Amino acid sequence: MGRGALPRITVKLFAEYQSLAGQRILELEVPEGATVLDVARMLEERFPGLRGRLVSGDSLSEEARVLVNGRNVEWLEGPKTRLRDGDTVAFFPPSAGG
Repeated sequence: MGRGALPRITVKLFAEYQSLAGQRILELEVPEGATVLDVARMLEERFPGLRGRLVSGDSLSEEARVLVNGRNVEWLEGPKTRLRDGDTVAFFPPSAGG
């Protein structure tokens, strides 16, 4: 990453999130020190169909399951998990069935 360049991350959306956004994988430039919650807010802003699905108040929605580099953010720093250049963030909706 060159001086002054913003960190680039990969975002993967699964199942209904993919349908609501109209794409499965996207590359995003994020501000230095951006968190998982910041990215969820960016996605809701960019894709109106996702609004209210990823963010709830000042946290992640209880329905959303989020992994950073394959690790559940619940085992990291939750919505405050900071992202670095090259990270992959995956958003999963609740599983179907019961």
